Amino acid sequence: MSSTAHPHRKGDRTRSALNIYYCLCGEFALVCDRPLSTLPVRPLDQSRVLRCLDSPPYSTTGAPQKVRTARVFKISAQQAPAKLIRRSDGTLEKQYPFECARCHLQLGYEHTPPPLKSGGRFTFILPGALTDRQGVAPPDAFLEQLLTSIPHAEHDAQGPKAE
Repeated sequence: MSSTAHPHRKGDRTRSALNIYYCLCGEFALVCDRPLSTLPVRPLDQSRVLRCLDSPPYSTTGAPQKVRTARVFKISAQQAPAKLIRRSDGTLEKQYPFECARCHLQLGYEHTPPPLKSGGRFTFILPGALTDRQGVAPPDAFLEQLLTSIPHAEHDAQGPKAE
């Protein structure tokens, strides 16, 4: 079952679809006018790119270009502390991540300071962070990596067990 709403009024020729996505813990995280699978992929980290602003009608050289329209979306997440990422080519990138309010899994990031959608051109959704079926992990979720990186609660709270 897909989590897509199709509002359709009698006599209305336009049909809009809203695609609903959840964090891996089941918390509502995103509603968008397009399926994530149809959005462009950022080559650096395979994140899906949500355009926040329409592109300008003219390029930096003044030549006319096709206007790419902004996506309609709403993110339900909380901001996390900013971080600096060193890319494999040695460049640095400042990211303003956002995370699930329930489990604190990072869902994506922007390049502009909080709040979300505050003027930046793009919002990036990390691969495997969201699913369209509540309680079902997407095929691109890195569950093995995630589970092996979580320290055991007993070990953290009490230190190593003495036997």
